[in-house]
Amino acid sequence: MSASLNQKLNNVQWGYYRVGNLFKIENTSSFNTDSLVEGDDFDYVTRTSINQGVLQTTGFVNEENINNSGNWSLGLLQMDFFYRKKPWYAGQFVRKVIPKDIINDKAVPFFTTVLNKLSPILSNVLVRDVNNTFEELKVLLPVKNGELDFDFMESFIAELETERVGELESYLTAEGLKDCELTKEEEAAIRSFNEVEWKEYQMKKLFERINTKKLP
Repeated sequence: MSASLNQKLNNVQWGYYRVGNLFKIENTSSFNTDSLVEGDDFDYVTRTSINQGVLQTTGFVNEENINNSGNWSLGLLQMDFFYRKKPWYAGQFVRKVIPKDIINDKAVPFFTTVLNKLSPILSNVLVRDVNNTFEELKVLLPVKNGELDFDFMESFIAELETERVGELESYLTAEGLKDCELTKEEEAAIRSFNEVEWKEYQMKKLFERINTKKLP
């Protein structure tokens, strides 16, 4: 992070907030993957951190299990918070974290970072105690005139994103990777791969099992 961004963090005022005053945490109604259907209208979110907790997408399953967008999922395996931009269904051991006030999309990454700083603490409590522990924790946030400084959060994230994009463009230019285009052969290879038919096979039908002697 650049010196100017570090300076901004040092110059802004900060205040402690009880997490339960900012967010509410709820259990989610879950179902297994055998209930999923074809489609991509909803994310199916699990307790892991792979692919931001999304195991796969699904079409409409039922109304009662839908979780709205605009909140965070919390997987109880690694205690990672992920912001949900689309409606979602949940697998087992997933919590839903809902902001009590409207948070602008531009400030969401700031709050995601703040929430994930709680992960080490939550990882050390029993699952049954996660909700209460979460609500009683305190977080440090930018303030101005006694209120949350959303303007600072949004401007900080915007400047950070601009800095990261600039670093990426510099890297691509230095490595000769900017403005790359696929060759006709590469495009043909991708098309042919998408047209391949796939089928499941049992391992025993593909390989012969050979008994071996154990070493003394």
